[in-house]
Amino acid sequence: MICTEYMSRGTGSTFQASLPILQKYNIGAINWGLVSGKTQTIYPWGWCAEKGEPELLSHDVFNPDGSMLCPDEEAAIKRATKVR
Repeated sequence: MICTEYMSRGTGSTFQASLPILQKYNIGAINWGLVSGKTQTIYPWGWCAEKGEPELLSHDVFNPDGSMLCPDEEAAIKRATKVR
């Protein structure tokens, strides 16, 4: 099984919350955004340009320079992928 929609930081769907569940049930996942600014997936549904950049970014994982967009997520990702 592949989960195609699981990241929405603003609604509480985070790597820390989602990855343990996906891992427990052996479910793969596709992340819509990867690098911030490439596909505008930092914005949650219904967001408009007048609001500026959201405080809590929706989907993306990395900044354009390769650093983590949300550094506190790195440990959860490494745990789920067994990278140490």
